[in-house]
Amino acid sequence: MLLVYTPKITPRIRYVFKHIFFRMLELEINLTGSVEDFVAHNGPKFSYSNKPLGNELFFYSTAFLIDQGIQDISINVSNTEKYPIFFQVNAESAMPFDIFAASFYLISRYEEYLPHLKDASGRFCFEESIAFKNNFLDKPIIDIWVIELAEIINIKFKTTIKESKKNKNIIPVFEVSEPYMFQNKSIFLSFFQALNSIWNLNFKNLINQVYVLFRLSKDPYLEYDFITDQFNNIKIDLLGFFRYTQHSIDIGAISIFNSSYKLLIKNISDKIFISLLVSSFAQKNIKILKNEMKNLTKLTHRNSQKVRLNLGILSISEIYPMLVQSEVLEDYSMGYIDQIGYRASTSIPFYYYDLINEVQSPLKVYPVAITEFALRKLSVKNAFEVMKEYLLKLPLENSIFCFAFTPKLLSQSSENLLWRSSFLKFINEI
Repeated sequence: MLLVYTPKITPRIRYVFKHIFFRMLELEINLTGSVEDFVAHNGPKFSYSNKPLGNELFFYSTAFLIDQGIQDISINVSNTEKYPIFFQVNAESAMPFDIFAASFYLISRYEEYLPHLKDASGRFCFEESIAFKNNFLDKPIIDIWVIELAEIINIKFKTTIKESKKNKNIIPVFEVSEPYMFQNKSIFLSFFQALNSIWNLNFKNLINQVYVLFRLSKDPYLEYDFITDQFNNIKIDLLGFFRYTQHSIDIGAISIFNSSYKLLIKNISDKIFISLLVSSFAQKNIKILKNEMKNLTKLTHRNSQKVRLNLGILSISEIYPMLVQSEVLEDYSMGYIDQIGYRASTSIPFYYYDLINEVQSPLKVYPVAITEFALRKLSVKNAFEVMKEYLLKLPLENSIFCFAFTPKLLSQSSENLLWRSSFLKFINEI
């Protein structure tokens, strides 16, 4: 066990220390505000304060984890030889910055509570993040810091922190917002698709649409059995998230009263774990959220407590408390829809910390580093090289590699065949 002395034990300190040592490094830790207990302890220990007690291992504490509420603070990032840092501290400290304050700032998504520019959908823009502005969005920087922290403690106390026995985990997220390319669409959407094909002179697409609508060929997205079999064969659990909303005006949504769609979900739920892809309407209204969860549970006869948010997180401060109230236990939305990278700067799942009420919630948040939408900004060759690189560069043994893809990635439409074959090659290699 590791003992840490800190003069004032706040909810923020308790949260971030438990996350770093217990969840990331798998080490038992105890916090104490008693100088006598700290001095009497003969095992591994360090102090976290604004001045050392003596000659012990010492980490300087800024005021950030002592403060309460949300304040418009200024963050100045510096680049060291190893990595970028902020919350810089004096030379007495074992590290040149307050690693605990910096980690809490990133994991809590503190910057998303501050005034910021939003995109056209009302979401936090990745360009607004300090990770993007300082060129570390592509790195789980907290994990890299924590490895250095573990090395410092191990040097002092002769291998106190042992390497995790867990394996790096791959979590593929199958996001089904649009279950069909042509089939079961409203007359308006079908007409719009046809007009779009004509406008873009994509007559092959128009012919395919006509063939599907007249039941002369299969919808290109109907590869669900093939997809589930592929992941079952390589023994990687596939998580499926289906949009199931009564709001038909939610763009691209299929009615929950559509018998074909209900049968599709039922059949897939027999093969893989199925949960709710929360509609944009449900992100704004807890009654709609609970109805969507209830309706999907009624259909599958399985009470799921996992969700993914369709079209990304609209507002962390609004939707996450709603998920907690709705007894959701796991969220798979912590990433940017339109940009590859680590939104919370970590590859380790963490519990949502409610900054408004200063309390840790039971909602476990899974970082999603890559989405199909962001991936398609790259060439096919570069896209899957990037995916391999993200997987190979996971810093910790208990890191996860979580990526999201849609039925489109494995569709057999002519323009998608190279993406399909490259993705199949990738998942078989991993």
